[in-house]
Order: sequence, then C-alpha cells, then structure tokens
Amino acid sequence: MHRLRQFAFLLFAVAALSGCSGARLAYNNADTAVRWMADDYFALEGAQQDDFRARLARFHAWHRSEELPRYSALMASAAGKLAHGLTQPELLWAWDSVIARYRNMVAQAAPDLAAVLVTLSPAQLQHLEQKFAESNAEYASKHLSGSVAEQRARRDKRNLELMREWFGDLSVEQEAQLQAASARLPLPYALRLQNRQRRQGEFLTLLKTYRSAEELEPALRRWLSDWEGGVSPEYRRVADLHRDRYMQMLLQLDGSLALGQRAHAVARLTDYARIFAALSGQSKLARLGPE
Repeated sequence: MHRLRQFAFLLFAVAALSGCSGARLAYNNADTAVRWMADDYFALEGAQQDDFRARLARFHAWHRSEELPRYSALMASAAGKLAHGLTQPELLWAWDSVIARYRNMVAQAAPDLAAVLVTLSPAQLQHLEQKFAESNAEYASKHLSGSVAEQRARRDKRNLELMREWFGDLSVEQEAQLQAASARLPLPYALRLQNRQRRQGEFLTLLKTYRSAEELEPALRRWLSDWEGGVSPEYRRVADLHRDRYMQMLLQLDGSLALGQRAHAVARLTDYARIFAALSGQSKLARLGPE
C-alpha cells in the first residue's frame, strides 16, 4: 500500500515531484492533499476529521521547521556530489539518506496516526478494504496490462523521460545506451502487486487487532518502517537486482554526461535546496509575527 505507507513522506514527495517551479505551492498545500487522501481512503467523519486536521497541521509545522532544513542540506550535498561525478557509494548514500528521513517522519507521525486510526468504525474499515481493491485494480491496469513486451516498452519510455527531465536533451548514443540498460531491468510489477496486497492485509489486521492507540502505535511504527519485512524470497531477489541494475544504468549515464547536462541536473538539485530552505524559513518568520 504505497500511498498509506508514505503518509508522512507525501509532504516531501508532493513538492519534489511537482517540479521546481511549483514546489512552494505544492508544499504549502500538501496538508490539503493529505486530508483529501485520508478522506478518500478512510471516509473520516465529524470529530474524526477535526482531530485529524489538527494533528496534521501540527505535523506539517514540525516537518516545515525541522525536516525541510535537512532536505535543503541533503539536496545541496547531492548537488556537490553530482557535480564531480557519481559513484556507487554515493548512490547508496542518497538512497540511505532518503530512507533515514522517511523513518524520522514515521517516528513523528505514528502516535498521531494511531490515535486517529483506532477510531475507525467497522464500516470505515470495510470502505478502506474496498479502496485497496480499487487501488490494486488501478495498479494492475497501469503496469500489468498488455504483453510483457508492451510492459517493458512503457517502463523503458518512463525511464527515458525521467532522464531527460533531469539531464536535459540526450544524444542519440545516450538514448540508445539508456534503452539497452533499461531493457536489462527485471519487470517487478506482478511481484509488487502481490507484496502490496500482503501489506494491505497486514495493515487491516493491525487495525482490527489493536483498539487502543497505546497498543497500535508501536505496531504501526514497525509496519511503516520495516516495509521489507515479510517479503517473499523471489520479490527480494528481483527488487535487489532491479536496484543494482538501475544504479548501473545511472553510473553509465553519468560517465557520458556533457558539461551542460551535468550542470542542468546540478542546478535542479541546487534549486530544491534553495526552495526547501526558503519554505522552512517561512515558518520562522510566522513565529516572529503578532500572536
């Protein structure tokens, strides 16, 4: 269950994925996006909505003042590393850094999230189960429709578009190189669907088993943080292979970058560092204003 698993992380992702030009607007309205998502999945009512809104506002304020400066530093550090050429240890550092930030947000959000989730009624849990089914059908339609060749073509096209977004125009040789590297990536979609269905079942079991926030919170924190726990050996093998080959693809591309292409990506990371620092500073200014 990708969306719910990233309840806290959404506040960062919605800004990062929107592009630099829309990052400020996206982040400042991220709490509204999360409220919509919560209503869609949990159908909160009355006092539940008010409680969730107040808790989310506190979380957003904490995230703005405490986490955004760390994001800014992370983006600035990544820009410096990219400017001098990437290595595999640096790619692993980037992955580990994002995971660390996500787990820090889980630790902050889990108590408030547990306090809301224990108020869900049987009807709301049934609604959630139905939403999972709809989400899984959407996932299958997006990623598993068509032949294996068609699935690979869609995946390879997305990878190529992403590299263009970050590095600008690519040469014919670079595009051919990327196409070949992307074609070597395994197709994980069927296994991912099976794994998300397993995770959804675990989440529903948690909500039905623990009916007090004090009991639910530690179990929920473990579930949110340890998303690799309980995965099948085949899924783990394919996921590890996908990560390793994707890193090889990035390193191969990095070795072929022209100065302008590298500068394009460095500038984008630098823009994110500046934007996150500015967004964090807004909360400081607000605290200095009149009560």
